[in-house]
Amino acid sequence: MTQPFDVETFIQARKRTRVISDLLRTRASDHLSTLAPLVRPQPLFGEYLQGAPRGSGRESQHHFKAFRALFDKHAGAAPFNLMNELDIPLNVISSTPVLFALEYDIDLTPEERISVISPVRWVVGYSSFDLSRFREVINDPNRSSSELQRFVVHYLMLFHCFSKADGLGRLLRDLRFPISFQRLKGFGDLPFCVMGSPIDATLPDEGIIRQSTEISGSHSFEELIDDTAIDTMQDDLREQLLAAIRDMPTRT
Repeated sequence: MTQPFDVETFIQARKRTRVISDLLRTRASDHLSTLAPLVRPQPLFGEYLQGAPRGSGRESQHHFKAFRALFDKHAGAAPFNLMNELDIPLNVISSTPVLFALEYDIDLTPEERISVISPVRWVVGYSSFDLSRFREVINDPNRSSSELQRFVVHYLMLFHCFSKADGLGRLLRDLRFPISFQRLKGFGDLPFCVMGSPIDATLPDEGIIRQSTEISGSHSFEELIDDTAIDTMQDDLREQLLAAIRDMPTRT
């Protein structure tokens, strides 16, 4: 049964979601900024990166070979279909990671598609390479192949650096803002770094989504954070400590 659309309740849910989301995003951005030196490409790639100091020859070569294989795997495939090869040294314009909104589509009907925004998960990208602009370039029939290649290189560079940062994943999980690697619709098999948070958000009944978008005239909708989300937050360390105590052998 479709839930009735209560405008006042919906408005309060949107306000609550926005307040919590803003606080979480600020905290996530702070963590990302503090840990940014751990995922800078310069120490990994050394002389293979334009303007970077010379690194360890063997290690830099290893990272470049791994990155070139990654680029060859994804750049020539749909939807990019790039024929260009990598230029050496690599020209990385920006190495400052930032957060972009995570969006996905749902179909309310075969003719009605809604873009959904997550208030508690974000795509990690570089400051000069906005995710929405990346989508525009991919879908532009007159796109510049060089601009598209720059986007592919930078997002793959970020993925490579995060995947090679030993211990960073555990640290971010302990901070309650875990990093995962995901594919996004419209970007083929390109892997993206997605930062989560300690709270979940969900979609209400489709009837509420439909009525909200009809009233607003928009084709986008933001997930909502439930009243009990904060009360049900879990502390992984607390649970591990309690489990350790429970599993202690009893004296005989």
